[in-house]
Amino acid sequence: MKSARLFELRFISSQKSRIYALAATVLPTLVVWLRSGGSIESVSVSVIGIFASAWLLVRFSAWMIRVDDAINLRSGRVTPGRLVRTGFHVPVVVVCAILTNAHPGSSAFDTTGYCLLVAASSGMHAIAFGLAYHGHGDRAGNLILSLAISSWLVAACAIERSALFFAGLCGIVFVAHLVMGMLSDLRSIRYPRKGIGVFFGTFNPVHKTHLQILHDVLDSRRLERIYVHCTTVPKLHRLALERGEIEISHDAGMRVYSKTDRADPAKNYFPTGNRFYEYELRRELLRASVTDSDLGDRVTVLDLPDIYERDGFIGVLNEVKRRHRGLPVHGLHGSDTGGMWVRHLFDDSGWIYPCAVVRSDQVSATAIRGGAIGLTSKTVEQFLAAARSGDDFDFPSGYRFEQTRDQARPQSECGQKTVRRAVTE
Repeated sequence: MKSARLFELRFISSQKSRIYALAATVLPTLVVWLRSGGSIESVSVSVIGIFASAWLLVRFSAWMIRVDDAINLRSGRVTPGRLVRTGFHVPVVVVCAILTNAHPGSSAFDTTGYCLLVAASSGMHAIAFGLAYHGHGDRAGNLILSLAISSWLVAACAIERSALFFAGLCGIVFVAHLVMGMLSDLRSIRYPRKGIGVFFGTFNPVHKTHLQILHDVLDSRRLERIYVHCTTVPKLHRLALERGEIEISHDAGMRVYSKTDRADPAKNYFPTGNRFYEYELRRELLRASVTDSDLGDRVTVLDLPDIYERDGFIGVLNEVKRRHRGLPVHGLHGSDTGGMWVRHLFDDSGWIYPCAVVRSDQVSATAIRGGAIGLTSKTVEQFLAAARSGDDFDFPSGYRFEQTRDQARPQSECGQKTVRRAVTE
């Protein structure tokens, strides 16, 4: 019984995206089958259509995410990506309408109805991504589920036009989402030259571009101070570890994540990479780099893991606001996947003035983790050399990195203790 339960959980976990995709095609196909009189001849066609559509939907959603990320990377704005991805919902609605025998020219929908359904599907897309950004699910799974709901909505409207009322509500969400994005982009262009700044990210590790951004924004926006905070253990990884979908090994002071057989193949578990220095270590690397760059009097590296664990970066942002009531808050972020993730949290946190930095240089934390040198501050370079040589390292703050402390423990125990330490300290 226990083994059967384990198999059930493992199957559901690893096939969640495909299950969502299958659900997206079942209702429209059922409508087609019923409209054909429920003939036996149409059963095989319906089954083939369900599985083929589900297979395509998983890949289509992954493509939508890649295009969205690519536009964000090049623009540093949220509006262009939101407008472009709306176009992806047109074929979703049209295909579902054709499947339910409500193609253009039929009496089921008019042009207004189609536009409303596209807006509704886009609105559910916005809700899906918003939930993922706040730690509820992941973008791929949430997007597929939202497309499933969109297909159900089209099928429902083909049967009963009163279902268009729900489509209208989702359409309002889409319009509000689009307007909020436009206002956010406008604030990134027109902003007050005063206040305080916040800079959130993994900083895995901090590099010269991060430090240059701090220098430039302090001067260009005339900020009193910038608060920096790095992630502890991302909720995506913490939940995946608890479910056994990923596992941990260690290498040169880094935790290295890898998928297990429980992992969902359609889910991107590592949007910012699968190799992470521990939270305490990244915090100390940040502090040392700020000192090396003579920014200590205007940049503060926060250490609020309890708040981050409970409320994420929004909780950290609220704490900064509490300390500086009435001052404008500027949110620094890159245009890469992690940076735009933070940007969406800024947009959900009130009137934040985004400061988008479009990444075009060759400096990256990925390159540093891969062995590149000369891309970060003096102290970080010294630490990296020690870590690669298998040596311990003492930071100017008194923090001591011990190479063998984590690697000597078994992998499963190491993963559990590492998560607990990063959360509680």
